[in-house]
Amino acid sequence: MPVRQLSSAAGAGPRSAPRPRPAAAALHPATELVLLVCALVLTYGIPSPLVPVALLIAAAGAAARSPRVRFGRWIATLAALAVPMLVMVGIVQGLFYPGDDVEVLWRWGAAAVTVEGLAVALQLWLRVAAMIAVCALFAFGSDSARTFDGMIRLRMPLGIAYVCATALSLIPLLREQVSRALAARAARGWDTARLGTRVRLMPGIIAGLLTASLVQLDQRHDTLEQRGFGRARRPAELQDHRDGAAQRALRWAAPLATALLVASALTGALHLPTASELLEVLRG
Repeated sequence: MPVRQLSSAAGAGPRSAPRPRPAAAALHPATELVLLVCALVLTYGIPSPLVPVALLIAAAGAAARSPRVRFGRWIATLAALAVPMLVMVGIVQGLFYPGDDVEVLWRWGAAAVTVEGLAVALQLWLRVAAMIAVCALFAFGSDSARTFDGMIRLRMPLGIAYVCATALSLIPLLREQVSRALAARAARGWDTARLGTRVRLMPGIIAGLLTASLVQLDQRHDTLEQRGFGRARRPAELQDHRDGAAQRALRWAAPLATALLVASALTGALHLPTASELLEVLRG
């Protein structure tokens, strides 16, 4: 029976044309690394909350469009890490900002809401939130192989590329092993559904997993050295990635544009409103 008849008999329909890959999926991992570093430099190099706000919006759009990133997981990670930071800086800077020459908006005992404290808290929190957003976007959209290929394309030392890629691969591995360890404890009668039980079990589980991970890393490094790891000056990439003149130009243009923007902001040639100025505008 011909192959087409076999496909029809199995209920397989006609093959549809492959959908075009989104722009986010076409980026080379080296380009993603360069854009990540540029985003972090812009976040902390320009003293204006507009920059981290723009990066938060851009990261949210990229997370929503990326085929490798689940938007719900990304937004949950951002909320879990950024909300406690918001509460902390709001209390420390917003209510207990040091200094006497401040504009007090509200006071209750030792706590006082000042314009200067709110400005510092707003700027600090937005920077941290933007850093978490772009780093989570890269971490969820990449794996150890993509990270290794990106760093190799950027001519990073082979040892540094191996360490960074291995560190990125440990996160899902540890999460899976923790789940298996909790399931094994549950099979032995532990009530792992309770939070208190998990808290008591976690130190022993984490200690054992970290020890096992270090042993595995040492064994993996020895195996790679025996197979000639590091002997080639430019090793081949682990995966096939799209790369072209446009992305190579972007990897050069993005750092130059970032350096120009930061230098312009620091010298005063580019003036963006600070957090204090924005608060004054909002107050009317």
